[in-house]
Amino acid sequence: MSTIATKHLVHAPAASAGRFLEGYVAEQPARDGGVRIVLRAHGLARPAIVSLTPAQRPQDMAPRYTVHWEAESTDRYPVFDGILSIEGSDDYDEFRLALHGTYRPPLGLAGAAFDAIVGNRIATQTGTELLTAMADDIERRFADQEASKRH
Repeated sequence: MSTIATKHLVHAPAASAGRFLEGYVAEQPARDGGVRIVLRAHGLARPAIVSLTPAQRPQDMAPRYTVHWEAESTDRYPVFDGILSIEGSDDYDEFRLALHGTYRPPLGLAGAAFDAIVGNRIATQTGTELLTAMADDIERRFADQEASKRH
């Protein structure tokens, strides 16, 4: 098993993180539930189905989701399972999206060798790109909300 652990700073209030993230998910539905997203990394792009399921625990102060993603049309790519969480910041006007999880490289020993050389960097970059897309959408939603208050 290989791991992905990445974070992305979002310039929007942490108190609104869950609502804005739910808006992002609602705008990109997939046939099988979840979200259809084109995952990108190092010039590669693959449509994937990403499932986000609320996974709030009693001790959690912020939203938390289980994450599962797999390529939409092939088994030559890893299947990822992990946790997407909202982490606070020192400033109430920002928070971090944090993604942590594991995947098993496909194609047996050849896949494991590829993963050790370059695959894990691609997988981590894919997670980072996913968080960046989510953060950009959340920041846009926040800006739109604030602009509507001025009118």
